[in-house]
Amino acid sequence: MKQTLLYIALAIAGCGTAAASSGIDELAASIARNNPDYVQAVRDREASVLSMQAADALPAPEIEGEHLWGPAGDNRWGAGISQAFDWPGVYGARAEARREESNAFEQLTATELREHTLAAKQSLIDLVAARRQAALISEIYSNVNELTQWMLNAYDHGQATVLDLRKLQLEKLELENRMEEVEQARAEAIAALQAMGYTRAVPENLDYPADEPDYGSAEGLWRRTPSVSAARAATRAALAREKAAARSALPGFSLGFRHQYEGGSHFNGLTAGITLPAWGSRSSKRAAEAATQAAALRAEAAEAVSDARYRNILGRLQRLDSRRQVYRDVVESSDYPALLKKMLDGGQMTILTYIQELNFYIGAGMAREETERQYQLALAEFNIWN
Repeated sequence: MKQTLLYIALAIAGCGTAAASSGIDELAASIARNNPDYVQAVRDREASVLSMQAADALPAPEIEGEHLWGPAGDNRWGAGISQAFDWPGVYGARAEARREESNAFEQLTATELREHTLAAKQSLIDLVAARRQAALISEIYSNVNELTQWMLNAYDHGQATVLDLRKLQLEKLELENRMEEVEQARAEAIAALQAMGYTRAVPENLDYPADEPDYGSAEGLWRRTPSVSAARAATRAALAREKAAARSALPGFSLGFRHQYEGGSHFNGLTAGITLPAWGSRSSKRAAEAATQAAALRAEAAEAVSDARYRNILGRLQRLDSRRQVYRDVVESSDYPALLKKMLDGGQMTILTYIQELNFYIGAGMAREETERQYQLALAEFNIWN
C-alpha cells in the first residue's frame, strides 16, 4: 500500500502547475477521432451514401438479339439496344433526397464526433479528479505517518499511551483505504480511455480545462445541434422521396436502336416503349408518405430531447457552480493541516481532537474535489456544441 501511495503521490506532483490545461480538449478530440467506434460509424455512413447513389442510378441498358430459321433456308436475325427512363422529375427528386440524406449523415457524424469527444473529455476529467484527490490524501497521509512513527518511538520509551498509538494507526489505515478508493477511480478512468482505443500514458501535468460557461449563446447552440439538423435534413429527404414515389407511379419510357437483317437486306430503326405503373405503386406512395410523417415526428422529438437536455444540464451546472464557490471560500486553506499539527505539538489539542479535525478537513476537501469534478463534467457537456 505504501508503494501505491508513493506512486500516486509522484503521479500528481505536477497537478497544480501552469501546464497547458487546454491540452485536455486537444487530447479528447484526438482520442475521439481515433476511436474505433467513431471510425466504424464513418465508414458505415460512407457505405450508405454509396449504396443510395447506386440504387438511384439509371437502370442498365438492355441488349437483345434474335436469329430465326426459315423453311427454305431463308434465315433472318436482328439485334438492338434500349434504355429505360422514369417519368420526368423522378431523377431530380431522387437527387434532392440524396443530397439531404448525405447532409443528414454528415450531421450525424458530427454529432457522434462531439459525443465521443465529450466521453473522452469526461474520462480525462475523472482521471484529473482522482489525481487531485490522491494529492490531498497523500499530504495528510505523510503527516499522519510521520506522527505515527514519532508516537511509536514515544510509546517505546513510555512517553505515550497505547490508546493514542492505536488511534493514529487506525487513522493511517483509514487513509490507506481512502487512497485505494481513489486508485480504483483512477484505474477506471484509464480503463474507459483504453476502451476508446487510447493506449498511451496520459500526461501527468494534465489539469482541468480552462472552459467557462457561455450562458448567452448556449441556448441557440443547443437549438441548432447537429443531431437536430440531421433530423431536419432527414425530413426533407423523406419529403423528396415521397415526391419521387408519386412521380414513379406515372408511366415510364424506353428508347432504343434496332438493326434487322431479312431477305438479304439490312434494316435500321428506332424503338420506343411505355412502361405501365407497377401494381404496388400506390402502396409505395403511401409508404413514402408515412415515412415523411415519421421523419417529421423524429425531428420534433430530436428538438424536444435537445431542449430538455439543455435545461437539465443548465440547472445542474448553475447549482454546482454555486456550491463550488462556497467550498472555495470556506475550505481553501492550504495551511490547515500544518496548523493542526502545530496545535498538537503545542499541547493545545489531544490526539483524538487532532484526528477528528483532520477527518473533518479531509471530508471537506474530498467533498470540494468531488463538487469540482461534477462541475467540470457538467461544464464539458454544457459546452459540447461550442
